[in-house]
Amino acid sequence: MALFLGCLFECTPSREPPTPQPPVPPDTDLCGAMCQHFRDLKCEEGQPLYDSDLPGPRGTPNLSCEAFCQKTHQSGVYLNPTCELKITACSQIESARQKLCPRE
Repeated sequence: MALFLGCLFECTPSREPPTPQPPVPPDTDLCGAMCQHFRDLKCEEGQPLYDSDLPGPRGTPNLSCEAFCQKTHQSGVYLNPTCELKITACSQIESARQKLCPRE
């Protein structure tokens, strides 16, 4: 009986349930083009920024726009690169994130 109880506790899987991952938006591959478009327009959003989760001196930019876009999409926040590529001024960035633009 002791052998049975020992096996029962030893053989029980101790797996944690899988954590659901948010779906990655289909236009994540456009992050690079979006960031280059921001830089072409001279928008601050196209420049590297500081991420305290990454190594490096405090306050020194250590994350590219492209990496920020991909990381943000992987965490479930959508930046909408398809619409962002259609803006003509930096002031349109926030409103473009709220739009629905079909991918051509």
